[in-house]
Amino acid sequence: MVGLTYKILPNLTAYGGYSEANRAPTPLELNCSSPTRPCILASTLISDPPLQQVASHTIETGVRGNLAIPAGGTIDWKAGLYRTSSTNDIIQLASLVLGTGYFTNVPETLRQGVEAHASLSIGAFSAYINYAYVDATYQFSGTLSSPFNPYADANGNIFVHPGDHIPGIPRQQLKVGGDYAFTPEFKAGFDVLIVGSQYYVGDDSNQNPQLPMYWVANLHASYQITNNVQIFGLINNLFNNHYATYGTFFDQTTDAQFAGNPVNFVSDPRTITPAQPIAFYGGVKVTF
Repeated sequence: MVGLTYKILPNLTAYGGYSEANRAPTPLELNCSSPTRPCILASTLISDPPLQQVASHTIETGVRGNLAIPAGGTIDWKAGLYRTSSTNDIIQLASLVLGTGYFTNVPETLRQGVEAHASLSIGAFSAYINYAYVDATYQFSGTLSSPFNPYADANGNIFVHPGDHIPGIPRQQLKVGGDYAFTPEFKAGFDVLIVGSQYYVGDDSNQNPQLPMYWVANLHASYQITNNVQIFGLINNLFNNHYATYGTFFDQTTDAQFAGNPVNFVSDPRTITPAQPIAFYGGVKVTF
């Protein structure tokens, strides 16, 4: 790993770096890596083929700085670019056996993108904004198992091309938030998260419609009774938005098979994980 920083101005610094890393497969990945002996639970450990170590090469560069504003406030900011190429990356795939999966190496993946952050502090008010763009893609041609994908072939495989986006990773995320100290003891704030669209897990070939983007707003407040006791309250999903955080595919004949009837009850193999509706929380924090 090597890095370099250069102070262009008193309040402006440029940085850059290069790093290489590798990791050995985890016990779970090693012991759940056979398509002929897939795992039902993440804790299942069986004898399977060995996986190769993952090796990654990362280049990053960017600038960061701060700025004084009237009324004694400050703005801190940072923006950077990165590019990580990984060989023998480990991914999880679905198996032909319903409800099971396994891990496998893929020749090469690429993750590159932009990260930006800014924060404001002025008196009793503070705010921040974070933005991330990630282009996560496969960099090889070959087949991957996805038996319930409607575009899978007779063997339950789909064909991946260089540039196909890795599913389950949204391209863009934006988060903004703020807090205000009404008194030294009482503080309240908000945050809003916007997550871009993403491909369903199992759609490594990017042939199906994407899981739609979503946004969610939350509120929080706290009151410091003593140095050691605090009461707090939260409202999650303030506007009770309906959205999904995860999507994948399932066997359309599952319900029919359980019922002993060969007729399909559903025509769409996509399944989603819905987000929690509006929720209210309150509690007490005690520190010692």
